[in-house]
Amino acid sequence: MALSPSKMLQLLAAAALVLGALARPFTPEDLVETSRLSGNVAVSPDGAFIAYKHTRYSIDKKRQFSKLLVQPLDSQQAGASTVIAEYSHDARPNPPSGAGSSSKGMDASEPVWLSSDTLGFVTTDKNAHTSTLYSVRVSGKRRGKPRAVFTAPVPIADIQYSEKSGILAFTAQVYGNSTLEETARLDEEERERADTAMVYDELWVRHWDTFVTEKKPQIHALKLASSKRRLKPRGRPQNIIGGTGLEASSSFVFAPNGRQVAFVAKRPGTDYAWRTTSHVYVADVDGAAAVAINPGGGGASASPVFSADGRRIAYLQMSAPAYEADRNQIKVYSLEDRSTVDVAASWDRSPSELLWADDRTLLATYNEYGRNKLAKIDIQTGALTPLVSEHSVGSMQQLPGAREVMVSYSGLALPTDLYRVSVGDGRMARVTRMNPRLGTSVHLSAPEDVEFAGADGDPIHGFILHPPGFDPARTYPLAYVIHGGPQSSFTDSWSTRWNLNIFAAAGFVTVAMDFQGSTGYGQNFTDAIRNQWGGKPFRSLMLSLEQLLESRPYIDQNRLTALGASYGGYQINWINAHTTAFKALVNHDGMFSTISTYYSTDELYFPETEFEGVPFDKEARQNYERWSPERNVQNWKTPTLVIHGEKDYRLVVSEGLSTFTALRRQGVPARFLYYPDENHWVLKPANSLRWHHEVLGWITRWTRSVESSRDSHANFIIQQ
Repeated sequence: MALSPSKMLQLLAAAALVLGALARPFTPEDLVETSRLSGNVAVSPDGAFIAYKHTRYSIDKKRQFSKLLVQPLDSQQAGASTVIAEYSHDARPNPPSGAGSSSKGMDASEPVWLSSDTLGFVTTDKNAHTSTLYSVRVSGKRRGKPRAVFTAPVPIADIQYSEKSGILAFTAQVYGNSTLEETARLDEEERERADTAMVYDELWVRHWDTFVTEKKPQIHALKLASSKRRLKPRGRPQNIIGGTGLEASSSFVFAPNGRQVAFVAKRPGTDYAWRTTSHVYVADVDGAAAVAINPGGGGASASPVFSADGRRIAYLQMSAPAYEADRNQIKVYSLEDRSTVDVAASWDRSPSELLWADDRTLLATYNEYGRNKLAKIDIQTGALTPLVSEHSVGSMQQLPGAREVMVSYSGLALPTDLYRVSVGDGRMARVTRMNPRLGTSVHLSAPEDVEFAGADGDPIHGFILHPPGFDPARTYPLAYVIHGGPQSSFTDSWSTRWNLNIFAAAGFVTVAMDFQGSTGYGQNFTDAIRNQWGGKPFRSLMLSLEQLLESRPYIDQNRLTALGASYGGYQINWINAHTTAFKALVNHDGMFSTISTYYSTDELYFPETEFEGVPFDKEARQNYERWSPERNVQNWKTPTLVIHGEKDYRLVVSEGLSTFTALRRQGVPARFLYYPDENHWVLKPANSLRWHHEVLGWITRWTRSVESSRDSHANFIIQQ
């Protein structure tokens, strides 16, 4: 029986009062100090154990701690882990000299099983610029002493091992067709240069937060042989795609026989900045050949995975050559007859990752209506069978025997952990419990699904979270959070950035709504934002807000705030010129000018698709100018916190400075929070803590009332 809205509110209030009495509110300190998975999770060949890296930051000690752990995969033994290596370091940007601030322990990463009882891992010496592969025997709770297997003269990553072929494969950044030793020598020459100049003749000057150099990530293979129960290298690592010019910028996968790898790469060229086209390549580990299996693919490729018999490869393929949010279509390629089959071609969702369940069935993760789901798909018929439809599935990997997969799994009130999922019926078994206090002694507000009619009458999904101790007879300020992308979505998943529970715990009714451009509603809805940046999405957000306020009288219409990052930051600037509904705004790494962004961003294909051309084309320039927030700054009136990172090359720091300048020159209250060492995101723990204090302090300052001043949750004090 469906509950009426009034009955639902009564139940929410009762639950909030009970939980509020038993648990304290969630704080930024809690979020920053959460335990987190770092990097890949390795499953032993016999399926008995997993190995993973676990990190945690200590605010009091200003140190980052990490452990490499081995744990039984059996969920009944969760927590019975063995520490393989421990490490800690002073996380301050300029730590004082002295023994108290030094790094301690062995910084182990990239766990990889070399046999069912032998784990490999890598350490990288940042001073010597080398990486060493270690092996350690693991048996139950016992472990041996780590032994060095080989040392690479340059840093290596993406470590994988095929026990069947005895091949260790990894990626390393190298110059052209040079060996690892030659690359190390050239690196040393580079460090000896007296000048720091970088010279470019073509675009793709920088990407995300790094300037592009001559070095490219390429796949290397090394034969390992057993000698007296110890693994030793046989020969030297070989660059198996050397001379091709290909960049293995994403991870690769072994064929079951360990003699080939599949990976995704763009063809060498000068159009990287304005084309997304990439292909799936299959390369022999002896370096004999690297061949594209989908040379005619128009857009980006992703997620190649071999079938168990090694005869087929499933992968994802976009069609548009300059659109990163095109629909991922499922393809299956036969290595025997070189034919390609479309799978579930009429399915109007965009999967993000594939695995083989058996020779007739694929597993796919996909976003739909606020959840990241897992389903199995019949290759021949395209029939879809849901396996996990609640909360959100993250990454997944096959477990030996193919009857189960392991996934990372989370919710808005459920921190990320590892789970086993039955391929047969979707039953789940928890494997890790990394943050047991959250949701028990620390209150997390459960999300409520909401749906409103947006522009064009489209039904649009969102979430609402209520403060601890919520009482519908009172009134509360609103935190209206707008997602970035813009081709993204608010999902029922845990995040260490823009965690909605943080705002709810600070005393705000917190609402996160999708809009035209969001994913999970079908490709037409995602495409609807093109050349509509300040149009339909803005109208949908405001229509949703109107319906929200009509249906939720406990939201104080005089204490509304809006916050957003990236496209959400663009929308904040657009909102500032087109409504006075909000008392305060927060713009994180947002766009000030569509035109200046085009000439400074790294990925030109993005604005060229969104605004349907280049700004030096007369017709397309009208689109850029129409949707540029800069054209309407004279209408800005709302106090705004502006945040930007120096290393953001997607939306450069001048976009934030320009926004702040436009606000303050007109006398609009504003604050500029600048990070010289962050990119498009704020990732360093202490910086994240400061971000949360600044943001919560800002929206509390402009929404404080006589009632809220008596509410300890809403009264947030900035730490100086």
